[in-house]
Formats: sequence, structure tokens, C-alpha cells
Amino acid sequence: MHEGRSDGLERTDTPVNDQHSSFTSPDKIEVTHFAPAAELAPYVTQIYFFRCDEPAIRDRQPAALGHLIFLLSGRGTLKFQNGDIVEVADATVFGPGLAAAEFDFEGPLYDLGFALSPLGFVALTGKAANLYADRAVPASELFGPKVDQLAEEFSTGHRQGTMRVAEMVEKATALLLSLVRPVPPSHMHMVHTVINWLSSDLEPNVEKLYPMLDMSRSTAARLITRYFGSAPKPLMRKYRALRAASMLIDPNCTNTLRAQIESLFYDQPHMIREIRQFAGRTPGTLDGDDTKILRIWLSKDNYRDIETFPG
Repeated sequence: MHEGRSDGLERTDTPVNDQHSSFTSPDKIEVTHFAPAAELAPYVTQIYFFRCDEPAIRDRQPAALGHLIFLLSGRGTLKFQNGDIVEVADATVFGPGLAAAEFDFEGPLYDLGFALSPLGFVALTGKAANLYADRAVPASELFGPKVDQLAEEFSTGHRQGTMRVAEMVEKATALLLSLVRPVPPSHMHMVHTVINWLSSDLEPNVEKLYPMLDMSRSTAARLITRYFGSAPKPLMRKYRALRAASMLIDPNCTNTLRAQIESLFYDQPHMIREIRQFAGRTPGTLDGDDTKILRIWLSKDNYRDIETFPG
């Protein structure tokens, strides 16, 4: 670590209020992944079908990408870092996370989810991602009434057993592709430049980003916030913590890599605070048995454009 670095990750870093023992047991959860169609891939990083037959489902969702979800069964709430609690039902969109959020659902819970890339959130909704950061809203607010019709069709098809999940994926893909808006080439270049910058180092220097962009610093900061949900400095902090968590959760993580991860932070308390804020777990609990949901959210597929993962 930058200062006072320890030689290993302690296992005494779990605070009393980090009650992950009350989270849903991973053996009760089933997840199926679908690769986005090639034409949808620039806008959606991952498609997943989540199933849990428990009467109550609780866990934390890391501060990652925005999502569109169709609830086929179940309903519940998302609690954000500012204390806001938002009901989630039918078709819902939540924007990029600024901190981990806690979800609490009544089951059985079946949902079909689409993780939206930074380009995808803006191109598909026509809205700035930062306006929906740490927020959840009915999907019709951003995608129009057709998404509610689709949600009802999916729910009915699931309940009656007349529609396969793969068919739902095809129908949702068709709807999303019909909503794609043109994005200025300069904006696309900016998005790719920011992704390359995030990929350049585990702790990229913000001051090196602006000279890469053919626009004023103020314009660049505004557009980065519009597409990624936050300004460059907090964006760097978020992805530093999420990538650190994704590496620590990897069973192939070596002691050498752990030491490299520790060196990203000033000291161990700093590392604990940052990873807990953005990933929703302390470092000492990342390799526990209850992190199946966390592994879904921290999947490399969600960060496929950011080439800073080992291996």
C-alpha cells in the first residue's frame, strides 16, 4: 500500500454491521447467461436470467453498470447509499451505481436482466446516465410503453409456461435495437478513450486522461459524467475498487497479485472502506461462500472492454 502496507489481507476487517450472514445462501440461486446478439453487444454487456425460489432474497449489488430488468416473479426494493428505498417491480431500470446498493425481495424471484454499457445507457434511453445514478425508475420512463407491454407478456408467458427465456431475450433484444439512437462520433471516441484509460493501469492518472481527448477539459468532464454516471476521479475510484474486488474474488488470485492490489490503497483501512463502499463486501469476506450473487455482478463480462484483469 502507499503507506504502512501490510504483508497480507487480514481476516478481521468485517465490521459488526456487515451482516452478510443474513444474505441468501448461494446454493439457492441459479443463474443462466446469454451472450448479447452482435448488433446489441455495443450497448449491452451481459444478459442473465436469475432464479431463486426462496421466500426472501437479500444481498448487495456492487456499484457497477446500469441495468434493465424484467421481473417475471417476485417484487422488492433497492436501498441506495443515501438511504433512498425504491420499489422494484415489472420492468425497471437502474442507472450506474455510485456505491453498493442493498436489495431485498419477496420470492420466488425470477428476473431477466440486461447490463447496459456506458454507450448503451445513453444510446438506448437518450438520457444522461448521471441523472439516474443510484436511482431506479419504471422502465417505461426511459423506454416507453412498449417495455411495459413486453414485461406483461413475459410475466404471463412465464406464469403459464408458454414462453421460453430464450424467446424473451430475442423479443427484448428486438425492442432495444429499435430504440438505439445515433451517437456523435466524437462521443463514441470519448467513451472508447475513457475505457482505454481505465484499462491502462489499475490506478490510472486522471491528469493523463484529458490530453487524450480532443475537447476542452470542462466539455470532457461533462460528457464523461453523462455517459459513465460520474466524473473521472470518482469513476477511477469506483473501478479501482471493483477491479480489486473482482481479482480478490477470483480463486486463481495469487499472493503476488494480492500484494499488488493492496499497493493501490494508502493502507488497509483505506482498502477496506473503498471495496466495501463500491463492492458491498469487505476484502476479508470476498472469498466466502455467500458471494455467488456478487460474482455475477463482478463478472468479467461486465467489464470486457477494460482489460485490467489477470489472465
